[in-house]
Amino acid sequence: MRSIPRTSPRRNTRLAIVGIASLVSITCVALTITGCPKRPDGPRYQEAGNSTPRSGGTFVFHHESNVRTLEPHIAYDELSGMAVRLVFDGLLDYDHDAQMIPSIAVAMPTVSNEGKTFQFRLRDDVRFHPMPGLPEGRPIVAEDVNWSMHRLLSKDVGSPGYPFFKSIVGAEAYHRGEAANVTGIRVIDTHTIAFDLMEADQTFLNAMAMTFAYPVPKENYEHWGDEVKYHPVGTGPFVFEEWERGVQISFTRNRRYRDSNRANPDRMIFQENLSRGVAALRFQNGGLDSIHRQNTADFLLFKQSEKWAPYRLEYPRVSTFGIGMNCEIAPFDNVHIRRAVAHAIDRAGWSRARSGRLAAATQILPPQLAGYDENLEHAQRYDLELAREEMRLAGHPDGLDEEIVTWVTEGDVGRIYGELFQQDMEKIGLNIRVRQVSFATYLAETGKPRQVQAFFTGWNMDFPDPSNFIDILFHSRSIHPENSENRAFYRNPEVDRLLDEGRAEVDRERRLSLYRQANNIIAHDAPWAFTYYPMTMEVWQPYVKNYRPHPIWSEDYRDVWLDLPRRRADARFLGTRFPNAVPAWAPFGGVRSLAGRSARGAARGTAR
Repeated sequence: MRSIPRTSPRRNTRLAIVGIASLVSITCVALTITGCPKRPDGPRYQEAGNSTPRSGGTFVFHHESNVRTLEPHIAYDELSGMAVRLVFDGLLDYDHDAQMIPSIAVAMPTVSNEGKTFQFRLRDDVRFHPMPGLPEGRPIVAEDVNWSMHRLLSKDVGSPGYPFFKSIVGAEAYHRGEAANVTGIRVIDTHTIAFDLMEADQTFLNAMAMTFAYPVPKENYEHWGDEVKYHPVGTGPFVFEEWERGVQISFTRNRRYRDSNRANPDRMIFQENLSRGVAALRFQNGGLDSIHRQNTADFLLFKQSEKWAPYRLEYPRVSTFGIGMNCEIAPFDNVHIRRAVAHAIDRAGWSRARSGRLAAATQILPPQLAGYDENLEHAQRYDLELAREEMRLAGHPDGLDEEIVTWVTEGDVGRIYGELFQQDMEKIGLNIRVRQVSFATYLAETGKPRQVQAFFTGWNMDFPDPSNFIDILFHSRSIHPENSENRAFYRNPEVDRLLDEGRAEVDRERRLSLYRQANNIIAHDAPWAFTYYPMTMEVWQPYVKNYRPHPIWSEDYRDVWLDLPRRRADARFLGTRFPNAVPAWAPFGGVRSLAGRSARGAARGTAR
């Protein structure tokens, strides 16, 4: 995709605008004469009024970008995760209070050997979905977990999840190709598997709940080879049906799911590449069942509408966004240039441009997470004089002549952030050229060494622990020839040491101290220029039942059901506010309540 120019010819633009304006005027007159219906200011459809959950209908959701992969060993982005969560289950999961619970496992594992051995017992009523050669699927066994973990840990696969499991005995030797198997993974019997760790690891169970550890069937990989990412088979509540790439992914209800009383839609449709404006219009007309991102105008419309109030929720997402700078590529191999960028970003201005939805980010850890320090010594704050002093220390008091190419993803919002970054950097003499690319291209190329100078980036919480942000984004072990999550290619031996100690430390206060030290060093070294912590609004239709935002999983729709048949709303608004407790996330998985609203119910009147 072509870059966005810093300037553009204006005469042709004016002529185009005049022509468009004339066409719009004529169209508006015609629509007025013919009585064009007004844009709805509330839900067009209400629920049927059923009190008992039931299956049926089609739930349609979306994203503004395209899904990269449906392969759980590789997928490590929000979009892929939304789809992977429908098809797969793990040994462990999280409930809506962010507490870890068993899923495929019968119970939480037994722990022995001073916290270094974890033994899981699998349920005997879990089956893989149908696959080539096995039209009825087959039961899952411990050997499937063993094979899946070995594949995950293989260097040839290049999974970005590998660092989470390096503490398993023999994992590193196997990854390097020095051993035929991982000695710390032991199949005890048909339904029992154990993991031995080299040392206590406070995040191992969190890792086992991540999508990387979801079991997969060996037969499906042998059949499809490299194409397996387009043909996923799991044990989850929905079975993959079809992927029209770049358009939509469809799923059908798993009628043999272990929970036989579970109510779900018969089909799920994940529409790709819908811009925020188009998605909002479709949603208002009943063509989408949920939206999770809005442009400024639509955000204000839903926020100010009393009719949508029972079906929306605005909350701070446990996420951090920023400008990533590749520390291996000039000019960002110079720490003073990186610090100059970090202090030249007008975070309050960014928030004003986005209707006040952005809280200024000063460090990698968001405020809801343990280790966040309100008084961080090297917190990144807007200070233009300090930024200019850092440019002087870098040897470039008058700025740089060469362009700096900064990647953003597709869509109007990516363009807006690119333009805001351009404006801020002009103040310190940095010439930014914005390049918009698809999300899949962005993920592939920014994960390669010495490929992308700078990029707009962000991170959503996988589990409520500071290691989930700091370790995966800034430890040198997260650097790989492909699929690096340390996309800044930042290396600091002192940070590595602090994080390695923190991973194994059992004393909570000492562990937090180690992460705070690492957090402070990273803010000062500035591999990212932190920009904002986002406020998110989700809105769903009145007929969507049993949905509320999940504290761990983004846009997790696997538990919804639809109250059918949906019916057209009359001129009066029939909804009522229903306050509800909504989880927010306190340090280390603690939960506090936020005032909020969840859907009181209502699903679709006509099954699609």
